[in-house]
Amino acid sequence: MPKLKNAKCLIHDPAPYPDELKGKKPAKDIVPGVKATHLMTTDASKQKGFFYVDCTWLWKGAAKEPAGVPHKHNFDHIIALASGHIKDPQDFGGKVTVWLDGNPEVIAKNSIIFIPAGVVHGPILFNKIVQPTFFMIVAITPKYSRTIVEQVVKPAKKQKYAIVDHLYKDFSVAASKKKNAPPPPPRNPNLKGARIMHIEEDIVKGAFYTDFVWIFKGTGAAPATVHDHEWPELIAMAGADPKHPRNLGGEMSIVLGDEYHATKKSSLVCIPKKMMHCPWEFHDIKTPTLVFSAGPSHMYTGSHKKD
Repeated sequence: MPKLKNAKCLIHDPAPYPDELKGKKPAKDIVPGVKATHLMTTDASKQKGFFYVDCTWLWKGAAKEPAGVPHKHNFDHIIALASGHIKDPQDFGGKVTVWLDGNPEVIAKNSIIFIPAGVVHGPILFNKIVQPTFFMIVAITPKYSRTIVEQVVKPAKKQKYAIVDHLYKDFSVAASKKKNAPPPPPRNPNLKGARIMHIEEDIVKGAFYTDFVWIFKGTGAAPATVHDHEWPELIAMAGADPKHPRNLGGEMSIVLGDEYHATKKSSLVCIPKKMMHCPWEFHDIKTPTLVFSAGPSHMYTGSHKKD
């Protein structure tokens, strides 16, 4: 059977080491004291015109020392920390300290941290991880780079970054926010899941679109019909079984252009701008998986949302 031309859009493998957690050189373990799996990485070297994404599962443990070093970038990016379980999708459970502009910010909820270009951040102390916790970087750059600097001694009076640790409930990829627009479609009763995090510019000025949803079990689909964007989009699914993190415990399928792609692996799907895509479906999910999407657009837009 000939290989599908858009198969290169699906990424399953990580880079050698999570860039954001590097010291001045990579350590033997990702986070000493915390069991972890570096899961997937993509950038423009994997898909022309794409942006940087890096994903790591933190399973359990506690670090005695921070990971990484103070540094800054010439691009905007987010750090996302996502946890939860079927009984309480918003239960983060653990504790993480992230230094932002010299401030040791304690993260005790599912959080998306928006860090504009030039803001010094790092290191990160994973104080306590009690359940699967997803650590993800999304950066609006074709290739990750950083400048190591001294820690900020005197933080700015006006906060330069933002931490979103509450759920923005009204978002749907299928519904317009315009006045009198039809509501989003009802939740699929055959799919057990919950949205846990979301960010766009109407939540944080200057931020870009990122969204996280837990799928715990079942069969169903994302609500969006076939569409395209004027920007490249990431859609992804990560298995949360510590014994088999590279397996989904079911199957994900996505139509890219005129091709149907199905996989049972944790995957980053890198969709070039103007490529028609969807439906995006989830088949017989038996173990918890984290579904997420992002793009270098301040607000989620697409041809399916035009009035």
